[in-house]
Amino acid sequence: MRRGFSAAFAGLLTASSPAFADGALQPNRAGPASLAQTTRLAGAPSASAAVADRGHQARAPGRIWSRDYTTWIWSAPRKGSKKLGYVRVGASVPLLRREAIVGAGCPKGFRAIAPRGFVCLDRTTALETRDRYLRAMAMLTPGEGPLPYRYALSNGAPMYRRLPTAREARAAEIFFGKAGTFEPLSWGNKGHEKLAEQKLIGADSRAPFFLEAGGAAGRQKPLELVRRHIPLGSMLAYTRAFEHDGRTFLLSADGTVVPADRVRPFRESKFEGVELDQTTKLPVAWIRKNPRPKYRRDGQGFTETGDQWRAKELTRLDGAKAPVKVERIGHRPRTFLRTLETTSSGEPIYIEESDATVVEHRAKLPFSVTENDKWILVSISRGTLVAYDGTRPVFTTLVSPGAGGIPVRGKDHAKMSTTPLGIYRVTFKHKAATMSPEKGEDRSFWIADVPYTQYFHAPFALHVAYWHESFGEGMSAGCINLSPKDGKRLFGWTGPAVPDGWNGVAASKENGQGTFVVVTR
Repeated sequence: MRRGFSAAFAGLLTASSPAFADGALQPNRAGPASLAQTTRLAGAPSASAAVADRGHQARAPGRIWSRDYTTWIWSAPRKGSKKLGYVRVGASVPLLRREAIVGAGCPKGFRAIAPRGFVCLDRTTALETRDRYLRAMAMLTPGEGPLPYRYALSNGAPMYRRLPTAREARAAEIFFGKAGTFEPLSWGNKGHEKLAEQKLIGADSRAPFFLEAGGAAGRQKPLELVRRHIPLGSMLAYTRAFEHDGRTFLLSADGTVVPADRVRPFRESKFEGVELDQTTKLPVAWIRKNPRPKYRRDGQGFTETGDQWRAKELTRLDGAKAPVKVERIGHRPRTFLRTLETTSSGEPIYIEESDATVVEHRAKLPFSVTENDKWILVSISRGTLVAYDGTRPVFTTLVSPGAGGIPVRGKDHAKMSTTPLGIYRVTFKHKAATMSPEKGEDRSFWIADVPYTQYFHAPFALHVAYWHESFGEGMSAGCINLSPKDGKRLFGWTGPAVPDGWNGVAASKENGQGTFVVVTR
């Protein structure tokens, strides 16, 4: 998250891990199968059994769908038991069986879902998809790529429930200024426009079915045209762009439509870290902000080769060779590190130590981490991350920690924009969820559907930053920003795993423990 936001902004609108109630899973204590049942299962099915099997297939458990922005998955068929995770509106989870289970707080009964947990059948859920709103929102669930949505930066725009006529649009947008113009952002939000492009988004699909004939996601004839406004500097997640009345509109992830000429699309960062193996192993050096020169040995000194490493490029170091220090009369000593790269003539290439951000192998496990644990090591001052499986490093990348640098003891991390030092575990994971310092429809600022968020010390999290690619530099209000590809990779690698259809999952006895996150200076 970006520097300059209030402390509350470090949390999600959907519930984060500290809000979860405690409870216990009640196991199904079915007795052992009878001898007759065991014998039947061991041999060929009888004719009656085959008929029964076909009947079972016809009554397959199916799925249960969410009609609310957060449909909780409970550890037991009882509201108030432990929250294992949640399903996002429009998404569904597979049922283990279709029969209702009586439980407190759910008059229509709970349904057991795969792989675990219980969902209440109430106004927020459905067992079929004939409902207009549900069919509409099912088109807007997050995708599976590094960015689950397409994203844009708002210059101030209405979010329409239905498609407006040209006359309605002029009246609704009169206070937003001329379409296609963009006001400067405040100082604290400047980093949010680093990847924003000043170009018009072109139409690439048709309008969805629910917008036909003046309709909206929730009803055929909505009562009001404008649901709310998306303020200057807030961000939009959308799924498609289409033409209406000679203008391009964007279908937002919440089912509203936004004029494309009042936002700037974000370019997707292609930066990604490097897998570590027998070919690429620690130590390595990252080039962070600016390109840096390559050197070759020239007698007792070093000379530039004329070539450079690019910004955010990794080079492998020769860990067997000691650094070479060159004394310069009247100047500071310069130290050079030998890399595993060579010139066209076979000479080794060197990098000046001050130009490199070196990542070395940490052989000693942190406190409470064992050989059987996965863990993530983040260095605030270096802006680096290494993923370990036990003592084996498997991945490294550049990240953006808090813009405030090294935290000061006694100072509030959120106010100072610092990432807290310490040993933590992932407590809750969200595939995509909106971040804001406020709640409700009249919020003054939000970042829509931040991808692959992993809380480790709420309100601080690892998450994708789709608005910048200044990885290696401090950029956030205390969270650890990742590139889209790195965020998705680590989200799938860490525990707990996110089951089919779930948008969020809590670390727990039932789901599994969260992966360790170790934050150092």
